[in-house]
Amino acid sequence: MDKYHVNPTPMGWELTDQQTQETVLRTLTKDEMFTGLDSFMEGKTASVEVYDRHGSLEEERPYPGSSHPVSTR
Repeated sequence: MDKYHVNPTPMGWELTDQQTQETVLRTLTKDEMFTGLDSFMEGKTASVEVYDRHGSLEEERPYPGSSHPVSTR
């Protein structure tokens, strides 16, 4: 199973592949990151750990099985 981390940056958010240490997705907002995750993780089996601005683990998302709720506004 692949492992990824979502971390805040000074300019937004980034998704990092923990095997290669490469940043594979960058966004300005956390909401954009979660929307991008759904597309990026399509067809993959992976675990995504989401960290907050203080470096604490906020949540772990398994794929397949996780998706970001779509706003109806």
